[in-house]
Amino acid sequence: MLGNQIYMSGFTPEELMSLFRDVIKEELDKLQTDKVERLLSPAETCKIFQPNISKTTLKSWTEQGYLFDHRIGGRVFYKLSEVLEKSKTLKRYKK
Repeated sequence: MLGNQIYMSGFTPEELMSLFRDVIKEELDKLQTDKVERLLSPAETCKIFQPNISKTTLKSWTEQGYLFDHRIGGRVFYKLSEVLEKSKTLKRYKK
């Protein structure tokens, strides 16, 4: 490397383009799999559980560490993926 120039030998322009395409495709695939997480308000979160839970129960479960809240600009949100995972094990009423 001299100054700001990079010298590469042994590659044709077509081979370089193919390498760049592969790298770019991999990065785009990663971005698509890391989709933006949907955030739920506390009211929306309460409706995920069956039977629906109250905001008091939601706050209690959050304080006990069963659910994790995420604060953005002073507002509270819950990640949909986390809530769906916990809704499998958390029940308002025990049988």
